Amino acid sequence: MASAPPHTTGDAARRHVQARRPRYRSAPGVHSQVTERFATAAIGGDLRALLELPAPDVTLWTDGGGKGPATSLRPVHGRDRVAALFMSVAATPPTDGLNIRYRRVAGDPCALIFSGDSPIALVIVDLAPDGNRISGIYSVTNPDKLPRAER
Repeated sequence: MASAPPHTTGDAARRHVQARRPRYRSAPGVHSQVTERFATAAIGGDLRALLELPAPDVTLWTDGGGKGPATSLRPVHGRDRVAALFMSVAATPPTDGLNIRYRRVAGDPCALIFSGDSPIALVIVDLAPDGNRISGIYSVTNPDKLPRAER
């Protein structure tokens, strides 16, 4: 039996995200702005923004695949619990620092987080129908699913 053709890591991340996408699509400019604000708050440990941007019933899904630094095997529900999780991650940044690059995955903006030259996380947010609050956060830290990106 012939095996399926291999997929690129970008394809794997895209399929992972598309599997959980809601049907609602926000305005691209707003979506990009909220994604950037959230990523900056998350790596900077800005508790105020981490409590302001997500909806009260936000859900965080992580995918470390047993290889990445995903912090939860189950979805994390609720703004306070999600903010606390991101605050704990921001409290211990890598020694070579973090930086963010913005890309598109599955047609939506995402934040690709780097430690030095290595991508360590891909963060994608879904917005609630009002377009102002984050309803879902997808964090992919499995190195097999992270896209390759040049500096």
